[in-house]
Amino acid sequence: MPTEEELRQGFRIGDWEVLPLRGVLRRDGLEEKPEPRVFGVLIALARRDGDLVTRDELVDELWDGRPTSDEPINRCLSQLRRHLGDKSRPHRYVETLTRRGYRLVQPVEPLETEEEEAQAPAETAAAAPAARWKPVGAALAVVALAWLVWTVWPPGEFRSIGVMPFENTSQDPANNYLVAGFKDELVNTLHNIPDFSVKSSRVGHSGEEVTAIASSLGVDAVLSGRVHRVGDELQIFYTVEDGRTGDVVATAGIDGPVSEIFQLQEDLARMVRRDLFGKSSQQLISRTRPANFGAYDRYMRGLYALDRRQDSSSLEEAIELFRETIRLDENFGPAYLMLANAYLLLATYRDAPADEMSEAAIATVEEGMSVDESIRDAANAIFGFVYHQQMQWLKAEEAYRAATTSDVVDPNAFNWYSRMLASVGRLDASLEQALIALEMDPTSAVINSRVALAYLWLGDTRKSEEFFERAKKFGASGPTHMMGYALFLFREGRSDDAYDISRDAAQVAGGSEAWIDPVFAALGDASHRDTALAAVDEAVSQDGISRQIEFIVRTVLGDLDGAMGVARLLESEGEVFEMDLLFIPEVEPLREHPDFGKLLDALGVSDYWRARDCTWTGAGAVCESG
Repeated sequence: MPTEEELRQGFRIGDWEVLPLRGVLRRDGLEEKPEPRVFGVLIALARRDGDLVTRDELVDELWDGRPTSDEPINRCLSQLRRHLGDKSRPHRYVETLTRRGYRLVQPVEPLETEEEEAQAPAETAAAAPAARWKPVGAALAVVALAWLVWTVWPPGEFRSIGVMPFENTSQDPANNYLVAGFKDELVNTLHNIPDFSVKSSRVGHSGEEVTAIASSLGVDAVLSGRVHRVGDELQIFYTVEDGRTGDVVATAGIDGPVSEIFQLQEDLARMVRRDLFGKSSQQLISRTRPANFGAYDRYMRGLYALDRRQDSSSLEEAIELFRETIRLDENFGPAYLMLANAYLLLATYRDAPADEMSEAAIATVEEGMSVDESIRDAANAIFGFVYHQQMQWLKAEEAYRAATTSDVVDPNAFNWYSRMLASVGRLDASLEQALIALEMDPTSAVINSRVALAYLWLGDTRKSEEFFERAKKFGASGPTHMMGYALFLFREGRSDDAYDISRDAAQVAGGSEAWIDPVFAALGDASHRDTALAAVDEAVSQDGISRQIEFIVRTVLGDLDGAMGVARLLESEGEVFEMDLLFIPEVEPLREHPDFGKLLDALGVSDYWRARDCTWTGAGAVCESG
């Protein structure tokens, strides 16, 4: 019979290669990924190498000895045969011995040495011995099954991990929200590990080497996983790989009822910690736990819809789901936070009245704090956003500082803080906060776009281009991002490319395109200036051009009085365009306008600068305090 070490390093049965460290079966380039328990049945059979495996033995090894009906075992055998292409009788791989059990028909053959070396994780002298192939029963009754397949424990070696999006192997899109929610809660729980950085990737990296993924995320290890739902049961399977060597550190699985998803998530987090650091007495408890699964189910659905807020009606759907969550559990603070967040975004994405949405957001988060004190610090991000909209800069900054130093930090709080700092001309400080947000959420299209713009405003074209490309890769497509990229291209002398992007941005924004040709003609030949400005005037009269584009175009065409007229709208209409545009290099001529200082006074920027001892350097405001 094969040794446990040989099984661990991979083996062949018939036409199939079995790679336990990767959790896959492979034949002629085709890969099958059985559920964890199905894979466990295959390994139980392989350990006997053709000898009988009784049902009682399978129950002892895979169901922790608990009484189990025939149906789960039959289902696992049926799925295993399906993966092996072994549906027809007589079976070529798994034979049923009536009233006795099962056995493998094909012999188990260890893989060649080269394949073994390719799969085996590197072991160092400091690493603890590899765990034996032995199912581990769950310590808590709420978990149906938890087992560690093989693990190498490198104590103290890892300081960071990137968590990839989990794969939904149920082939039912209706479960996507559940899979995404499980992954997000796992990330939240892993954040409890002291001195350990957890980065959540929003996008997959299909086809990329693990070392390349780890390098792009700036992490030591990479975790990938998949979730399979069968009725009310969940099976979760994950792999941790060393991002520096590409070696597999651990492959493990866990399963249980969907109603106990919190316990499954916490148990899985403990298993991951053990894979990385060895055994520990530290408890890992999720920070967000509603009173019942129904509330949490609505909450996960709401988060999933909120994350897709650019889609038609998704934001409105998220709002209703968060309201349902609160109706089911009025003490669950995070639902109030997300509902308040959604109200604020409604003004951005659906042009809802900003004042009304701000009032709704504040009322919601205050109600949430009254029933759940734990959200108080994080709620400051909502207050900071509203104070920003009201141009109460010192209050906004105080709120953002509280939000970004709380125990539970949303990377979006840093993103919003970055925007606030840019709005008062603190371009260097704005970049610092954007980079912190990027550290936490490196694949966010919004945050990568924010970093690209921050570098652009500071004149670092090389870094700006890098992050514009990253933002595009991760799906950035909003008009602000596109017009920023067009400005970058124009600054680099790539007028044709800037022209194409400007047209695309105008189409996305639903505005007029008639002003674009005259403006680009005037940028190339000043004699066309009057024609270009007339085209801009016409677009404004038809509400076919955004205020931020009008502001920049008038400034670069030398219509400084017209640009100042647009800027003065900030005094009465709120932030009708991103105020950081007041401080970018292209607007330097306007800063010489006699009314520019009066504008900063009216917008409260001058008071902020005095309170923070700020000095304008020509490339941004540098402040002595704060």
